[in-house]
Amino acid sequence: MDFSAPWARILVWAGVPLGLELELVPPDHDDTEYDRAFRFGPRAFEGSERAHPGTRAITIGADLLLQKRLFRALGLPTPPFGRVANPAEWEALARVHGLPAWLRPRRGGRGERVEAREVELLPEAGGWLYERALPFEAELLLLAVAREGEARCWPAARWREGAWVLAGDALGALFARACRGAREVLLALGHEGGLELRLGLLAGEVYFLDLAPFPTWRSLFAPEFAEAHLRAALGHEPAEPRTRGPVAVLPADERAFSAPFASPFVLDRTYARVHAEGEKELLERLLALG
Repeated sequence: MDFSAPWARILVWAGVPLGLELELVPPDHDDTEYDRAFRFGPRAFEGSERAHPGTRAITIGADLLLQKRLFRALGLPTPPFGRVANPAEWEALARVHGLPAWLRPRRGGRGERVEAREVELLPEAGGWLYERALPFEAELLLLAVAREGEARCWPAARWREGAWVLAGDALGALFARACRGAREVLLALGHEGGLELRLGLLAGEVYFLDLAPFPTWRSLFAPEFAEAHLRAALGHEPAEPRTRGPVAVLPADERAFSAPFASPFVLDRTYARVHAEGEKELLERLLALG
């Protein structure tokens, strides 16, 4: 089997302890970068059910422009954005919405923060996206699970010192507002399973930035999230989240294998889950792995 997709490995790890029979199959919709999906054998559950998102969730999850359009259609705040097919379109968007801005591949991947109206556009499958770079006070990763039309929010994490650090529900009203938005996205996608939402916080407002309709390395600060995704996708009640803190997840190198406070794991590269007694100690450990 090909477990090269990082999210596929995460679901394998979550499914094996549950006694699931796993095999990888081509998805129903193959016009995305997600070239593998899971199916569960009939001895584990009745029938032959797949645990990848539905066609709509896969299609939107693979295209940042479609994600932005979904947020806007739902009335959820998102930074000014636009499709970029050539330098003239970038210049027009920069003139209308301002700079700095992110130049991001629509199919995902690392974006570039750009300060100038003139840019060189390299060939990119799917094209590019303009996104205004707002001065966010914090970035937030929100986890949500949908089953039978109901959505449940899981612990959130802030981006600090190059890692996702558990923030829980200490954000109060902002957390509640983000959870309401997550529920609207899940219902609009018709999605059964887990959803990651990356958010920006600015001046008391929650901005919706992008999404993933399955667990990725970013959500591994809450390892049970992948199990909840599988249970919900297969029609079972997900377990309640078990918050652990302070804890963080970050990309790391070989130093993580010798650090007594880190649990390293390998997906497309090496990552580490880091625990500590307090947030100050946690940040010190993150800098040590830096």
